[in-house]
Formats: sequence, C-alpha cells, structure tokens
Amino acid sequence: MSDTQSIDNRTLKEYAIDTYEIVIRNFMISLYDLEPQNIIKQISEDTNHIFWILGHCTSHVDIVLGQQCQGKSVLSKEQHKHFGYGIAKELAHQKPEISYLDFIEHFITITDNALEFLKNLPEEKYRELPQYPGENSNNVSILMEIQIIALHLMGHMGQITAIRRKLGNPVPYGFVAGKTKESRDKIYAGFLRKWKESKDNFSK
Repeated sequence: MSDTQSIDNRTLKEYAIDTYEIVIRNFMISLYDLEPQNIIKQISEDTNHIFWILGHCTSHVDIVLGQQCQGKSVLSKEQHKHFGYGIAKELAHQKPEISYLDFIEHFITITDNALEFLKNLPEEKYRELPQYPGENSNNVSILMEIQIIALHLMGHMGQITAIRRKLGNPVPYGFVAGKTKESRDKIYAGFLRKWKESKDNFSK
C-alpha cells in the first residue's frame, strides 16, 4: 500500500475541461491589447498574419467541438476553407472578408459553446468518437481531440506572441497562465472587458 497522498482527485472529465479552458484562456491572453494595424501585418513572407492564425485556430474548435460533436457550425464553409490548413499563402495573407470585430464575436461564441458542451457531456462520452464525425474526422475520441486542440492552439499562441514582439506590440501578460479556475475566470472577464473597450477600433 502506497504511503503517498493523492493531491489531484479530478475526474477524467474535469481534467479534459480544465485542459480545454486553460488553452482557450491563454489564447485570449495572446490577443490582449492587440493594435488594429497589426492584425494583418506579416513579419516575413512565410509567416501568416495574426488574423489568419486566429481564424485557423477558431475554425479547428468550430469543426471539432461544434460541427463534429454537436452537428452545428458557427463559421461558414467558405470561412473554414479560407482559414484551413494548406490554403495557398497568397490567399492566407490577404485580409479576410469578415471584419476582425465580427470574427472575435464568433471566436467568443464558438469557444463558449464548446465549453458548455463539454460541461454537459457525460464522462463516458469523452472516450467515444464525436457524434457527427464526418469525412475529415481524425477518428479519435473526444478526449484525444481536446488534446490535439490544446497542442495546436498553444503552438499558434507562441507564434502570435513572437509576431507581436517583432511588431513592437508585445503580449502584456505572462505565458502560460490560468492554472486555477479562479485565474481563468479573471482572464476571461479581462478579455471581455478589454474587447468591449477597444472593439470599435476594429470595425473596418
């Protein structure tokens, strides 16, 4: 019998939700105080701009935790295609047809809907395939999909952080944050507050 004491009694579901929420709140941090002139600036010919990276990551969440898990998608097929993996650089580097203002509203809706879905999903379902996998499914469990999303978004968050430093508009907070539920709630509230204060600057 072990003499060690367990200090983490989270269930698989709680661990999965924490993982998802940590990555989304950290991704929000990477967008704090972003200056409008920098959303589509490139630091090199091979580097996508921040708006495309945001769209790419949001599309991933929308496809997996929206379309494949819930049978509904917020973004259009055209938007998924524009922000999809493998799109030609000359297209990815253009300014998207949707405004940054409208897209952030989609980002908030998509990530909030996904969190609510995960909270309501029975724990046993986490080890199963999404209900509406479709032809582009990874054919893995919802739990594994959350891990893939986490790895994908954290990688791109590092990209955004590096781009912003190069542009002289650095991310104003640490990398990585949100270990506790209370800190994640503060990050989310701060993101919404800052977005409300600055959103009119992104209307064009």
